[in-house]
Amino acid sequence: MESLPSVRMTANLNSMIRRQQSIEQAERAILGSDVAHHVIDPSGALGLDPLEASPLDDALEALLGAEHEGWFLGLPLPGSLAPLRGPADFNLAALEQGEAVVASTGDLGLVPIRIGRAVQWRIYPAERPLAPSSPYDAERALNEVIIDAAATLSRLDVASGARPDLPVATQLAPGYSSHQRAIAERATRLLAACDAALMHDGASISSFEADRRAQELRRVRARAGDALGSAVSWLR
Repeated sequence: MESLPSVRMTANLNSMIRRQQSIEQAERAILGSDVAHHVIDPSGALGLDPLEASPLDDALEALLGAEHEGWFLGLPLPGSLAPLRGPADFNLAALEQGEAVVASTGDLGLVPIRIGRAVQWRIYPAERPLAPSSPYDAERALNEVIIDAAATLSRLDVASGARPDLPVATQLAPGYSSHQRAIAERATRLLAACDAALMHDGASISSFEADRRAQELRRVRARAGDALGSAVSWLR
């Protein structure tokens, strides 16, 4: 399982604009094991050709020249779009793909669309996003929901299931602290585990137990997404 394109994009944009790495280094890290990334800018929000796909390095150069203060990672879920605040077409595209990258001061957002082993990034105008919580606060909230969910699942005795395949370790870009790296790696593992567990009902023997199990897993998954977003969004 490859890491999310939006995680790689957010982390490397934040590192690049702080001169922690070059455009070429950021491009290689964002590409990962994919065969190609390209960028489309239909509204010309970034100043790229609106009629043709642009290479990733051209887009990174334009993003670096735009001098944004930072970039936030969005992993929106139905009913929980934070940190995204619109407009509607950007939010809907991000929700459909389950991920997005947005400039911390607003004006630009990027949504990845996977096409086989390639990624097409679509640029949207974007409102100024909500600031994610700090990595420490997000980690504390994640710990609390894990303890609560574990107690509930233990009482119901419905937590059994096959161990999921471990995702590829989330490699954050230069400049991130060891604590942020640890939070991102743990959150990524939890996202994979929850997604795998939600594909079946575990040891549930009634619809009530199945629904309650899924509810607890979704709570953990949401907090894991918040923790990953916070760890990746903040780079000082």
